[in-house]
This record gives sequence, C-alpha cells and structure tokens, in this order.
Amino acid sequence: MRVLWLGTGFLALAALVWGGYEVSVPAVVLNLAVGLAFIGTGIEAADRRPDSLAGQLMIAVGLAWFVRLAGAIENDVAFFVGVATKTLYLAVLGHLLVTYPSGRITSRWQLVVVSVAYALTVPVNVGYLLVTPFEGPLNIVVIREVPASRGIPVVAVVVMVTGIVLLVALLARMITRWLRSGSVARRDLGPVVWGGAAIALTVVVTYVAALLGLPPAVQVPLQWSTEVVLVGWPMALLYGLVRARLDRSAVGELAVSLGAGLPDDLRSVLARTLHDPSLEIVHGEVPPTSRAITYLEAGGTRLAALVHDPALDPVFVRAVAASAALAVQNELRLQRIVEAADEARRQVERDLHDGAQQRLVSVLLTLRLAESSPALLASAREELARALDELRELARGIYPVLLTDAGLGPALQSLVERSAVPAVLVGVPSARLSPVAERTCYFVVAETLTNAAKHSSAREVRIEVTCVDGLVVVDVSDNGVGGADPDGSGLRGLDDRVAAVGGRLTVCSRVGDGTSVRAEFSDPPW
Repeated sequence: MRVLWLGTGFLALAALVWGGYEVSVPAVVLNLAVGLAFIGTGIEAADRRPDSLAGQLMIAVGLAWFVRLAGAIENDVAFFVGVATKTLYLAVLGHLLVTYPSGRITSRWQLVVVSVAYALTVPVNVGYLLVTPFEGPLNIVVIREVPASRGIPVVAVVVMVTGIVLLVALLARMITRWLRSGSVARRDLGPVVWGGAAIALTVVVTYVAALLGLPPAVQVPLQWSTEVVLVGWPMALLYGLVRARLDRSAVGELAVSLGAGLPDDLRSVLARTLHDPSLEIVHGEVPPTSRAITYLEAGGTRLAALVHDPALDPVFVRAVAASAALAVQNELRLQRIVEAADEARRQVERDLHDGAQQRLVSVLLTLRLAESSPALLASAREELARALDELRELARGIYPVLLTDAGLGPALQSLVERSAVPAVLVGVPSARLSPVAERTCYFVVAETLTNAAKHSSAREVRIEVTCVDGLVVVDVSDNGVGGADPDGSGLRGLDDRVAAVGGRLTVCSRVGDGTSVRAEFSDPPW
C-alpha cells in the first residue's frame, strides 16, 4: 500500500511538471497534497479499521483526484480522460461522507444519493465531450481566470444546479446526524462531519459563483479555497485516528491507577476513560436495554456489567473492562482476606473466653478458697497446667512457633503427625525459605489437611514442597472421594492467601478420583 502512495504521487508530479503546460509551484504542491493526503490517511484508516470500507473510499478519493490530473498533459487522449474524470473525486467523496464510518450503503436514501452523484460525474462528462466540438487539448486542471462574459453550457448549468442540491442535502443530513447522535458518536463524527461540511460548503459557493458569472477575482480564490479545504479534511480525520490511538494508550494508565486500589467512584473513572458520561456499572442482572453491554469478567466469574454507548469501539471497551475487572477482583479478594482475618480474630476471642479464660477464672477462685484449705492447691496447679496447654494450642493455631524456630520441614511434620487423616510428607526444601513463603506453605498444607479430614474420606494424603529457581510449589493430593468445591470458603480462602503473595492456586477434584491442590508462587527475598 505504501508503494501505491509513492507511485501515484510520482505519476501525478510527472503529469504536472512534464505534461507540456506551464504549471506554478503552488499548483503542483496543492494538487499533490490533496491526493497524497487522502491516499495516505486512507491507508492508515484501512490498517486501523479493516472492518470498515471508509479507508478504501478515502484511497479512492485520492486516486480519483490524481486521475483527473491527466488533463495536465498536452495530449488529446489525456485531455479526454481528464475531462471525463474531473469531478469523479466529488462523487467518491460524497459516497464516503454518506456512509461513514462503515463505508457501506445500508439504506435506500444512501443508495439514491450515491447513485446520482456518480451519474453526474463520468457519464455526464463523457456525454458533454461527445456533443461538444473538440477544440484541441487544454490544461483543464490548473486553476485559471476565465472571462466572466463567457457563457456556461446548459448541460453544465444543469449539472451544477443538481450538484448544489445534492451537496446542500448532504450537508443538512450530516449536521442533523451529528446533532442527533450521542456524546460518543459526536466525538467520533466531529472531524468527519465538520470537515465534510466545509468541503461541501466551499464547492457549493464555487458553483454558485460560476452560475452567477462573478468576476475572476472572486471565482479563482474560491477554487483555491476548495483545494485547501480538501487538504485539511484528511488531516482532520487523521487527527481522529490518532486520538483513538491515544485513547487506547489510556488503558495502560488506567491499569496502573487501578492497581493502586479502586477509586471511590469507579464509574466516573471509567466514564472519563471511555469518554461516555452515560456509562453505568450494573451489579447482578442487567435489565433489558438498547445500549451496549460489556461484562467485567475475571477467572470465568462475571463480576459486573458496563452499560455504555453502542458507538464506542468494542475493542477499546473490552480493554478497559479487562483492567477494571482485574481491579475489582483484587478488591474483592482483599475484602475476603480482611473478612477472614476478622473472623479469625473473633474465633480467637471466643476460644480465649470459652477456654483458657474460664480455666484461669476457676483457678483464681480455687486459690482464694485455698487460703483456708491448702488441699485445694493441687487442684489449682492442675487447672493452671490445663490452661497453659490450651494457650499453647491456641498459639499454635494462630502462628506455629515451631515454624519460626525449626523451619518448614519440622513444622509440616508436626502437622502430619497430628493430622486426623493419614498423611505422608514426601519432600520439603532443605534450605530455609523466606518467612512469607514458609508461612504460606504451612497454612496451605494445614487448611488442605483440615478439608481432607472433613470431606475426602481419604486413606492417605501426600504432601510435597519444592523450590526450584525461586519458584515454590506446594502439592497436596489425596485418594479420597473427590468432588471438592473450589468456591468453598476453605479453598477460596487458600486462593486468596496464595494470590496475596502473587501466586496461583489450582484445584483438581474429579468425583471418585481424589483431590489435588497445587500452589505456585515466587519466594520473595528475605
């Protein structure tokens, strides 16, 4: 496609410079700029939106503009081609404006407008050449002064009047469409509509000036202004494409900002990123709506739904939704961790109140009685011993002292020896891991053994912990009944704990084939 851009530009330059007529430098530059602007922007648009024909139509406008430059060659055939195609670019441009952004004709009025536009160009121009006496080749491309007294053929008058009507109708249609569009569509259509309106308006004014026979001092500047506007419109569309690219780059910034935590008003942040003030975030069932719906999903779980303007680019919305879903999932996971910690604290409070605290109160009462009855001292000593055992057991449940003092191997072996279901410790790293890694391994094994004792009916549980190149892997498998629920509170808590250290938990539990729990995470530096 780049070869097309360079090749057609060179041919146009050759026609203008070496065609045989004297052409000014501004005319050469402006004619090349119009064609190359349309072709270059069309190539970019076709690459960015391959599902749309708008890019191909822009390329066609540029090619039609260059074909008319055959009229700059001092040759009878070139003169014929130049006259026949002189206004073809306007028909293709009208086709583009009517059907933007899809580039496809989807309604009857579009078909009528586009058909009439094409009929008024090449067929009318060829017919005019066939019925008009040929006076020899003439440079029909370069803007020049034409005496005001020179008459305009009736056919040309009819064509210009019809063209004016079509252009005014097209202008009204574009502006009406823009006014009736939502905020997102207005933002996307703005450069196209107002740029196209400027082109249509300058062409209409130029035609009216010609019909009224205004002096050359008026007509020539109008013709130059038309070509200047034709150069500017593709630039406006290119601005829209670049802006769309910048919008997509904002997804990365959104991911970084959401990574620091969910904002108080997530809807406002997403609405600002998508440039859609009407955006809604719906939790639960989405009511019937004519608007577009994009779901926030993570790990196969649907978290919420974005209800937004259907004019938004679906790829852009999905990218934003993916970042938002990850942030929402992390926030929910953090909430579950906090809730689990609160529940654990409440459990400790209950254990202290119902167990050791009651025993200590009983010892206190016994000691008071022992002041008058020394025989009760032995009973008090026994109660103190039981309370101490309970406190040690409670401390072991909160945080295993053995893990800190002796390391992961002895701590896991202690779990195996106290397990309610037969368990075997297959292997454990010989070197000490970081405290975070050892705690994570310990609680993964402890929780999995608890779940196995409650639900698996297993005859044996095998435990293995490895660490290779900083990757810690904890494998706990049993030969029980299987069918474990990964979304159960126990396994979900484990998933949150492993995720909190940047790891991943995998559960495989087919009915009748046992359960396998595998945790993988990196060993952080000490």
